[in-house]
Amino acid sequence: MPPLPVRAYTDSLSYERGQVIQVQVSAEGPVDISLVRLVNAAADDTSLDSAIPWINAGTYDASVQETRVGSYLVGEPSAAAPDQSPTVSFGAFVWSGDFAAARTQTLVALPGGIALRVLDGRPALGPVIGPRLADHEWHLVVASLGEDAAITVVPVDSLRGVAGHETAPRRPAGVQLTGPIAVGAVASGAHGLADDHFTGKIEDPFVTASVLTRAEVAAIARGEIRIGDLPLVAGWDLSYRRGADPSVATAVAGGQPDGVLVNGPTRGVTGRLFTGRHLAFPDAPAEYAAVHFHSTDLFDAGWETVLSAPLPDELASGVYGVVVRNEAGSDTVPFIVVPRPDDARNKVLVVLPTFTYLAYANEALFTGLDAGAMTDQDVTVEAVDQAHVGDSSFGLSMYDTHPDGSGVTTSSARRQIVNMRRGYRMWLVDAGRSFSSDMYLIEWLARRGIEADVVTDYEIHSRGAEYLAPYAAVLSGSHPEYTSEEMLDALTAYRDNGGGLLYLGGNGWYWVTGVASAEPLVVEIRRGQAGIRCWESLPGEVTLTSTGRPGGLWRHRGRPPQALCGVGFAAQGWGRSEPYSRSEAAADPEWAWVFEGVDEDPIGAYGEVMGGAAGDEIDRVDRALGTPPQAVILASSRGHSNFYQRAIEEIPMNLPEHGGGEQDPEVHADIVYFRTPGGGEVFSTGSIAWSGALLHNKTDNGVSRMTENIVRAFVARRSG
Repeated sequence: MPPLPVRAYTDSLSYERGQVIQVQVSAEGPVDISLVRLVNAAADDTSLDSAIPWINAGTYDASVQETRVGSYLVGEPSAAAPDQSPTVSFGAFVWSGDFAAARTQTLVALPGGIALRVLDGRPALGPVIGPRLADHEWHLVVASLGEDAAITVVPVDSLRGVAGHETAPRRPAGVQLTGPIAVGAVASGAHGLADDHFTGKIEDPFVTASVLTRAEVAAIARGEIRIGDLPLVAGWDLSYRRGADPSVATAVAGGQPDGVLVNGPTRGVTGRLFTGRHLAFPDAPAEYAAVHFHSTDLFDAGWETVLSAPLPDELASGVYGVVVRNEAGSDTVPFIVVPRPDDARNKVLVVLPTFTYLAYANEALFTGLDAGAMTDQDVTVEAVDQAHVGDSSFGLSMYDTHPDGSGVTTSSARRQIVNMRRGYRMWLVDAGRSFSSDMYLIEWLARRGIEADVVTDYEIHSRGAEYLAPYAAVLSGSHPEYTSEEMLDALTAYRDNGGGLLYLGGNGWYWVTGVASAEPLVVEIRRGQAGIRCWESLPGEVTLTSTGRPGGLWRHRGRPPQALCGVGFAAQGWGRSEPYSRSEAAADPEWAWVFEGVDEDPIGAYGEVMGGAAGDEIDRVDRALGTPPQAVILASSRGHSNFYQRAIEEIPMNLPEHGGGEQDPEVHADIVYFRTPGGGEVFSTGSIAWSGALLHNKTDNGVSRMTENIVRAFVARRSG
């Protein structure tokens, strides 16, 4: 696919009115920048949108940008180090799931251009090539320059002795030692860019001004000599302590400044001393003394800022877009204007699940999954999706793996995210998903005349229940899958203190999520070894560095979504979406207000997302997992096909003919309602596809009417 002609992102996903917004652009030639309020869900229907007068709109110079991709360490030698030395040894303990993931990778690069590299899976120092490094094993790899150039390799896990010692004559010359030393790449020194990145773990990288013998290298591998005991020019302790700056690599040599970890490599990972007795890095830092570098890490794309200016001070809370356009094309970057804490508020609040948007940012699962086996629907891959395949400058999603097979644990907002655009149609459902699905809700509110504020889940994470307190009704997005502990605490407190919570999605509050950085916004997960997943964490690597607490599923942390909203993830599938049938309980006059004006039964046999209101990922009641006893099931979906399968964590044992929706009665979605002792109310629909049905027949439909009944009732009960 040809490259996208205009690419852009903003420095944040949300702003208060009047705050400075920064716009980063990669394009040839000047671009026109303007501001618009986004209301319509479809990109080709802008009837409800409005252009925003902005004194800073105009034409700006732009150029094609290089992207900071790939992590590495950069540091300086000890102040006592000589400018040059006729002898030097340098190296590190290394591990990779695929040492041959790239043709050329760098382990340690000295200031003068001499580097210890990995070529096609073999360590290399100039013409000296060592033995093939075994994948999934730790090795000590040391390069030495004395009378000879030498590489020594010791496999640490098996301690079979020295597995390789290759030498070649060299012309005696001094080795430069002053200047930047890079670990995991060759640093260019410009804007954080680097080349020949290593993908794998590195522990105890070091440089000495002397030649280490084969016996000394073997003794280091056995732990008889510590790196800190060597006459170091430079060395770094890469273990991580909770609360420390994750970008700092602690210097070991006397008089040496700390190093800097560039572009967010993974910390809190197991090293060569991992025993399995401690499964969290805070409990045994020495067993977690490695850093996992990746050629595909992206913490901040690092593009030049084309425009930095305050937003209009009179902007109301809502969804907006920065339109960046030239003769070749355009990109509209969405962002949210959130209320200041002291602003007057509407009674209704929409919480957009941006942590989920980041988890799926630029996913390309269509390249590796058999879509024909996943759905009976037509599969269409958008041109913008095809354009980013194989282009590392877009960064990866949390559903991808790095080149060595390790999972992507972090995702940054400071990059172009092509599937976080209004009107984007996700390949598997041929409809809106995540942000583009949540725009169905934004348009529906406008068409029904319901004024609402809009925030992101980061505001809930950072500002807490007090920020939610003024609202009579808080509406979730369609897929709030990735959730921090702070968010759960805030939503629970809001509900229990009398708030009205509407969960209008599916597979919500599922994965434990942390905030690794606020500026830029970077979220962190660890998949663990359970739940529906495209990769799983290595043993011992389930603890988030951002929180120091376990990742994985909230269900396995004792906080299942059923305890918050009454329903939790039951099944996923991409066959046709189905409608809901009313329960026997729904006939009770007590629930007449919920169904007022809802003439259809079943409810929701239509919708943008595969033709129904219950589909994609669906949730149901489970009393054992925390559904409150007073929760009433008002309706349930029926008739899902075998393209819908029970969530993996729901299946304790694989049995023949377990089947899917056609055999398993638990493959369904439930609509529930309950009250809390503190006067709170909860209404949950348990389906990602629900929002896709709201606009059907110009909003004149049962899904729309039921949702409006709940919203207006919650507002009426909390007004005055």
